[in-house]
Amino acid sequence: MGRVWADIEVSNELDEGNASEGRLRADQVRKIQVRALVDTGATLFVLPEENIKALGLRLQRTVQSRQADGKLHARSVWGPAKLRVLRREVLVEVQAAPAGVPALLGQIPLEGLDLLVDARSQRLIPNPESPDPEMALVDML
Repeated sequence: MGRVWADIEVSNELDEGNASEGRLRADQVRKIQVRALVDTGATLFVLPEENIKALGLRLQRTVQSRQADGKLHARSVWGPAKLRVLRREVLVEVQAAPAGVPALLGQIPLEGLDLLVDARSQRLIPNPESPDPEMALVDML
């Protein structure tokens, strides 16, 4: 399978809330555009530390992160952030990555967005069971 990339707008959710309540102008909401590698083996959304600082996210916790080579590393988790992908939105925590590591779109945000990897065309697609472009299907089973 080839690599699948996604264009993502990432914003500071606390800024978004303050803007919606009139305490911050819309143009003051901290946001960035990133091209992320879709990684179904990753759990969280991952951003390099410089992007996290630009967004002004708050430290939430520290986790053990297992790399592809099996080694464990302590990584900080920041948030809350809002992701906008293919006209869908989800609130997420963001795991910090060292400089030089690309942004990664992991399994938890993919499920929240209800997006699937189309390996044949090497792109993300909305779940066919929830084709409304702006509304994800959430199971309550």
